[in-house]
Formats: sequence, structure tokens, C-alpha cells
Amino acid sequence: MLSLMHLYQTLLHILQVTLSFLLMLIFMTYNTWLCLAVVLGAALGYFLFGWKKSVIVDVTEHCH
Repeated sequence: MLSLMHLYQTLLHILQVTLSFLLMLIFMTYNTWLCLAVVLGAALGYFLFGWKKSVIVDVTEHCH
């Protein structure tokens, strides 16, 4: 619990939640162009970074 990796993941989580709240506030202005920018940014981000899916292989299934 007191590892450097856990601290790093906690800081990344704080950054992600803060950014999500800021994007929500931007969207709630109901400004068409700002809402469109948020939606297109999310779509572009998914297109560029969300295409590679993780595959988890359970090696215990193949052992007899």
C-alpha cells in the first residue's frame, strides 16, 4: 500500500477524475462548439489510443 507504484496510480487517478469533472463542466455550459469539441476529442482519443485491446491468457486452463 505504501509503494511507489501505488502512489503513482493514485496521482494518475486524481488527474483522471479532475479532468473528467472539468470536461463535464465544459459540457454543461451547453455551448454547442465546446460540447462538440469534447465529443470529438473523446472520439479521436478512442480512435488513436483505444484500438489495442488487452488480452488476458489464463495458463491454468491449458494444463491437464
